[in-house]
Order: sequence, then C-alpha cells, then structure tokens
Amino acid sequence: MAISAIIGGQWGDEGKGKVVDLLSSNVDVVARYQGGANAGHTVYKDNQKIVLHQIPSGVMRSDCKCLLGNGMVIDPIELVKEFENVKSKGLTIDNIFISMNAHITSPIHKLIDINSENKSKNKIGTTGKGIGPTYVDKYNRKGIRACDLLDSENLKSKIEVQINRALNSQQISSNDLKSIKDELDNFFSACSIIASHITDIIPMVHGTDNLLVEGAQGTLLDIDHGTYPFVTSSNPSSGGITTGLGLPLNKIDRLIGIFKAYTTRVGNGPFPTELFDQDGEKLQNIGKEFGATTGRPRRCGWFDAPLANYSIMINGFNEITMTKLDILDEFDEIKVCTEYECNGKRSKNLSTFINQFEDIKPIYTKVPGWKCSTVGIDSFNNLPKKAQEYITSLYFALAGLALENSDKNMKKFVYDSQTPGGLNWQGVNQLRKAGYYKLLQGSLDNLLKRLNKS
Repeated sequence: MAISAIIGGQWGDEGKGKVVDLLSSNVDVVARYQGGANAGHTVYKDNQKIVLHQIPSGVMRSDCKCLLGNGMVIDPIELVKEFENVKSKGLTIDNIFISMNAHITSPIHKLIDINSENKSKNKIGTTGKGIGPTYVDKYNRKGIRACDLLDSENLKSKIEVQINRALNSQQISSNDLKSIKDELDNFFSACSIIASHITDIIPMVHGTDNLLVEGAQGTLLDIDHGTYPFVTSSNPSSGGITTGLGLPLNKIDRLIGIFKAYTTRVGNGPFPTELFDQDGEKLQNIGKEFGATTGRPRRCGWFDAPLANYSIMINGFNEITMTKLDILDEFDEIKVCTEYECNGKRSKNLSTFINQFEDIKPIYTKVPGWKCSTVGIDSFNNLPKKAQEYITSLYFALAGLALENSDKNMKKFVYDSQTPGGLNWQGVNQLRKAGYYKLLQGSLDNLLKRLNKS
C-alpha cells in the first residue's frame, strides 16, 4: 500500500474532502496536519450532507483511524459539536485521536481574533475562529496544548493567565469577558469530553504504510508561500506535513494536488482571474460556491495556469485531480489564464509580480464550451470532445510552464557541469555546431504532432 497526501492547489475549497472520502475506503489511517475549525470539508453519507471542520473525512468509515495532528489548532467546543453531528449520522467517534501536542483554541482567542479584525483598516477576511491568535500563542511559547486538558486544574490556571494577558494588552475588555462567561463554561465542559481522545499519535503515523494525509485550505493560503498577508496562519502546502504530523516527506509516495476546473477564493486578497460579470455569477450559482465554514459567497474566476504551476512547484505534486468540471457544462466559451501582464511586462511566473499582485492583468486562451452534461462520466474518453479539449488545454498550459522552467534549470545544470575548455564543453559544442540539437528538436516535434493526431 502507499502513503498519500491530498493538498489543495488553489485558495482552498477545491473538493479535497470528497477526494479523501473516496480514497479513504482503502486506507487504515487518515490524518490532518494543519488548520482548525476554519476548514470546511463536505462529504455525503446515504445522500446526507456532512460538513466537517476538524475531523478528517475518514470518519465515514468505522475501521479507519482519524488523527488530528500536532500542527492543528483544536477548538474543543466546535469539536464536540462535530462529535454530535457525526454520531447523529450513525457514525462512531471512537476512531478519532487527537495529538497531545496540538494547540487549543479558547474563547479568548476568538475574541482577540474578532476584535483585531474589527479594529483593522486593512481587513484580511478572517473567519473569526481564533485560528491566528492560537498560532501566535503557540509561536510565542505561551500556548495551551491538548495534553494540558488532561489536568483540569492546570487547564483552568492556564486559561486565567491567558485572560489576564489579553486584558493587560487591551486585546479584550472586561465587558468582552462578561459576554463569554457561558462560552467559557462550555469550553471547560468540552475539554473534559474530548480529553479521552488525546494521545500520542506518532506511533499511529509511523505504524502503517497505508495512510492518507488530508490537507485543509489551499497552497495559495500558505503563511509562507501564499498571497501574504491574505493567508491563513499555517502551512497547507506539503511542507506542513512534516512539522504537522512528524511524517518525513520521503515516506510519502503520492502527492496529489486538487484543482477546480475554475478558480474560487473566500475572503479578501488578490485574485487575478476574478470575474465580476454574468459568468462569475453563473459559476457561483451553478457551483453552489458558498463557504462550508462561514457561508460566505466565494469569489469566482477562470482557471489560472501560472498560479497552478506555482502550486505544483511548491508542493512537488506527482498527481493532479480536477474537480467540478460539470459546473462548466452550460458555458458557451471558457477561458484559461496562461500568462500575466503588469505595467507593460509579461510573465508566466507568479513570483515575477509578487509585490504587484493587485495590478496583474490575466492573458487568456479561449476554449469553446461543450454545452452538454458531464455528470456521472467516469472516463476521459467518454467526455464530450470539447470537454476533453478543455482539460487538455489546461494540462498543456501547465506542461508548457513546467518545460519553460525546466529548460532554464537544465541550461544552468549543463553550464555548471562543464569546465570551460574541458572534454564535456568540447563535446557539447561540437554537437551544437553539427546541428545535432536542431535535428533532435525537429524529431521530437514530429513525434508530438503524431501524438496529437492520435
């Protein structure tokens, strides 16, 4: 069996939960490695919709262990609500395990989060779930961890310290504190309920070669590699797996990137291909593009190949899954962004305009729509020809960008491997003068033409 990871390639909401639900039927363990109650994965059981925020989608199977990794921030109140929701669908929670090193989101963190966003002139578009403040406490080494929930008196003492620290820094007021008195009571009650699920998960992570890693949010929301500052407070990219689960990347066989056939985003921040016309409304309505966590409408736009290619490079994806192709069934014409333009300069590289992202103009390739249903089709060959052409255009755009980047890297590699005047240098130059590389390129071009015809 293989260890696989499911990672969002865009700004989240790519359909990761559905893919995890599909693949988890054959695995022993499903593990989350980052984020918290700000995530939202929608799955179905017997045609009943289940929205999961912290629990991995593997909970749909009773024989699958579901791990909440140390890189997550756990909201006990929301987790207990999820427990009840899961049980109401006839599912068990006995297979859910929380890392003792995961950090805990308290009602104080939520207050700080909301107050900070309300006071800010440049709003980020936070979910208000307290995720950012929890990670701040973690990296300030002042956080509360899941293992602290095992001692109720110690937990109460740490919450008191947290409250006093927030009051003294004027992040919350005494009136704020009064407003959450009942929520604090619920918090302590929830902590006692989830305490029995807290354990050392490292042996479970390393005790199987049949594990599925479930990412939350998306690569472009990564705190290090996303569209900063409009990002989340964790690392949804593949790098977060190592720190968030204690699982080395060299143990992962499949890194699967999930992409929508178009692009969406929730909250504020740059979005080069965003649509403000009827096509944007059409994508939103047909695709039911409303956040599973907040209910906020998602911003919609065309597929962005430079953005996708950047995501592929960052994560090292060796597989790609495309979702929601059927949402495009009713469009007469579909566009794909293949390049950016900013201040008269063009580039296919996202990072070229990283500090000018708001000023980027997308350069599009137009593709005709197929105007018929693709729902239920489970084979590429059975798709309408124009739908095949659309998918092919996306992969050609990504392949072209990858080849361009690889070419630059290969040239550098060749240069670095040659000693000026040496044997390698002499051999390469003689081949170039003889026209070998032009002949090779011509031969490969002819092969490509033949493959395209078939």
